[in-house]
Formats: sequence, structure tokens, C-alpha cells
Amino acid sequence: MSAKVSEILVKKFKCFQSWEDEQEQQWLQKMASQGLHLKKRNVFGVYTFIQGEPAQIVYRLDFVPAMKWQIASVVEPDDSYHQMLIDAGWEHVLQASGWQYWRKSFKQLRHEGQAEIYSDAASKQMKYKRRMLGFFFWFCFLLVHLSLPQSSLHTLGDGKLAYAVVYGMAMPIAIYLAYSMTRIYLRIRQLR
Repeated sequence: MSAKVSEILVKKFKCFQSWEDEQEQQWLQKMASQGLHLKKRNVFGVYTFIQGEPAQIVYRLDFVPAMKWQIASVVEPDDSYHQMLIDAGWEHVLQASGWQYWRKSFKQLRHEGQAEIYSDAASKQMKYKRRMLGFFFWFCFLLVHLSLPQSSLHTLGDGKLAYAVVYGMAMPIAIYLAYSMTRIYLRIRQLR
């Protein structure tokens, strides 16, 4: 009978924006070189790692939302997407908030020569377009709510207080979404 070896888990907090996926990939590679191997990540930026042997591992991120957009200029990966990457030697680590985390050892990369999930700029741009579309949806949703007249909030008690609370929460979020879409747009332009 063999004794069960317990995993040593390490949690780290790190916040990355949608356009900073390359920095996140580099940080994850640095963690792997210190023996911390990604296990999961939550929406608040808490990464859980399994402590193990230091390894030279490449991480790549892709954005594939759970909801499929049926918009002509935004192409969603089809059902063979995961299998194609697995066949190419990539290990699917996790999916978090639409982000797909893939990894491969440097040894495999030297042998195969392919260090990217996508080898062409158009596919890389599509990843950012898919992300920007989600931001655009929420931005439009907030704009509709911000354009409601003050009288429509009378059911929430004092209309003026409710109006101030709604604007106080929605306006900064709308500004952040507009900023995020601008940064993602600039990242797409950089890839052209």
C-alpha cells in the first residue's frame, strides 16, 4: 500500500489586464522556473500553484468565451480547437473567465520549433477581437442604464439617492470598459 503524497499549494495574487497576456505568460514561466506550476486562477487574480521541481515551461493564453458570438468579423474557434492544440503537444492547464491556459516544456519547443499557439497575426488579432466584443457588450449595457432618466429610479426609494448610487457605480465601470477597449484596439493595431 503506497502512502498518498499531498500536494503543496501556493497562492499568489497578481493582477493582469486583458491586453497584458504576454506579461502574464512571462510571469507564469518565471513561477515555473521557481518550481511553482499553475493549477488554477480565479477572477480576482489569485493564482494557485502546485509546488514541485523547477522547470522550463512556456505558457500561452487564448481567449475563447463560453458564449459563442455570431458576428461575421469575429471568428470563434470550432470544436476541434482543443484537440488541435493537444495534438500539437500543448497541455491545457485551465479555463478561467474565457481565458484558456496552455503550456509546453522548452524541450518540446526546441524539438518542434513552434512556440506560439497561433503562428499568424490575423489569428492573434482575433483573440483580442473576441475579448473586446465582451467589453463592448457590457459597455453598451451600461450606457443604456446610464441614459435612463432620474425618474425611472423612483422605485428604489429616494430617486436622487438611487440615481447617485447607480451613477457612482456605473460611470467608473463604463470608463474602465472604454479604456480597456481602447488598449485592446491598440494591441490589435500593433499586431498588423
